Amino acid sequence: GALRAAEPATLFFASEAKDESTRISLTIDGDRVTGTEVWQPTGQHGSRGTLEGIINGGGTIIQALYSYTIEGSEQAEEQVFKLDGDKLYKGEGELVDAGKGRMNLKEPGKVGFKTALKKVPVTEPKPGTPERKAIMDAMRVPVVARTGKPVLFTGGVRTSGEWARFQGSVATTDGKPPANAEAAADLNLDFFALLKKDAKGEWKVMHSGFSGDISVRDKAREDHPKAPWVLFE
Repeated sequence: GALRAAEPATLFFASEAKDESTRISLTIDGDRVTGTEVWQPTGQHGSRGTLEGIINGGGTIIQALYSYTIEGSEQAEEQVFKLDGDKLYKGEGELVDAGKGRMNLKEPGKVGFKTALKKVPVTEPKPGTPERKAIMDAMRVPVVARTGKPVLFTGGVRTSGEWARFQGSVATTDGKPPANAEAAADLNLDFFALLKKDAKGEWKVMHSGFSGDISVRDKAREDHPKAPWVLFE
C-alpha cells in the first residue's frame, strides 16, 4: 500500500544473518526520505551512515544517497529501495566511480530486487493512552526521587515488544525549580529512559538519566544488549 501519511512516518527494517546484519531506518515526509543504514559483518568493521533521497508518487520506490564512513574514510553511493508491505528490498546493480569517493548506479532503472529486509514492528503510544500513562508513571518514580517534586514529561515514547524508551524533557508541574541545585540543572537537559515490562506486565525503568548529548542513550544500549536496536535510533 502507498505510504502517504500527513505526518512523517519512521519505519525500521532489518536483515539479521549469521555472519552479518543490515539495519535501516527511514523517515518519510511527503516525498522526502531521510534515514540511517548500518551494515555490520561479524567481528569486522562495518559501515554506518545516513540516507537522503526521494520516494516516488506511488510510495514504493526510494532513490537515496548513502553517505557513510568505513575504516575512517568518507564514502557515498547511490541506492534504490523498493517498499513492499512489511519488506524493504534493496536494489542491486553495477556501481561506477563518480569521483570524490562517490559511487553511482550505472543503470538505476535496471536494479534487481533480491535482498529483503523485514519490517521491525514499533509503536508510539499517543498522549492519553493507558500504555503511555503507565510508562510515564514508571519514569516518575526515579525522577521524583531526584527532584523531590511532581513532574511532567514532554517527548516521544517508542515501544518494541516488551521494551520501551522515552526521549524528551522534564519540567516541574508547578513551574518552580527543585530546591536541589543539581536537580534543577538536570531539568535543563534532555531526559532518556529505557524501560522493560516485568513478569506481571508492569513497566520498570532499566536505565535513565539527564544529559546534553547521547551518552545516557549509549550507556543504556551498552548495558542492555537485548533491548531492540530500534529504540536507540
